[in-house]
Amino acid sequence: MRRSFPYVKLWIVGTDNMSQKTPPGYRPELPDWGVYLRSPAAGVDWIHPDDISLAMQWIPSSRVFKRVRWDGEFYWLMYGPQSLRVRPTLWNRVSNVDLEVGQQVELRARHGAHEAGIYRLADMCFSPLHNRVEFYLRRDKLRIRKAFCREDLLSLQVHYALRSGYYQHAPPKSALPNDIELLNVGDVFEDQVE
Repeated sequence: MRRSFPYVKLWIVGTDNMSQKTPPGYRPELPDWGVYLRSPAAGVDWIHPDDISLAMQWIPSSRVFKRVRWDGEFYWLMYGPQSLRVRPTLWNRVSNVDLEVGQQVELRARHGAHEAGIYRLADMCFSPLHNRVEFYLRRDKLRIRKAFCREDLLSLQVHYALRSGYYQHAPPKSALPNDIELLNVGDVFEDQVE
């Protein structure tokens, strides 16, 4: 029995499809994380002209990139403080990562299995063998060869985010009776320096 599948148009990088625009109103859900284990296309048409040298150094590799922005033509990929721009290409999506390259972390001792201490993330790499993101650490300029999993690390940076309109607070009320006269401190002015 032969099955027919509906026609699906693929965006193949490196062909004349590159000149076609993405559908209007396309807004990907960002941020997301992924890796380029293989070069997504021949040539450099898929890379922003200003970022070709950096992309050639980093791709292909097991580095885990964070896609943070879509400007209508290019995705903005972050790896620590550095960024590069690429057109939509085939990449391997990985689970979300709450750490960034260069961030300070605490390495847990795990009953003496590791030398506990404060380190910086040197690299975030995807391991196809273990199917997970692994972290490489450094202290000062010394990079540790061993890869660690997320459970071995404790983030030292707390990211707070308030949701506007989520909390409803009543205005504060005074416990003072209404018949008490409040102290008048006058007008408040900035200190004048002579």
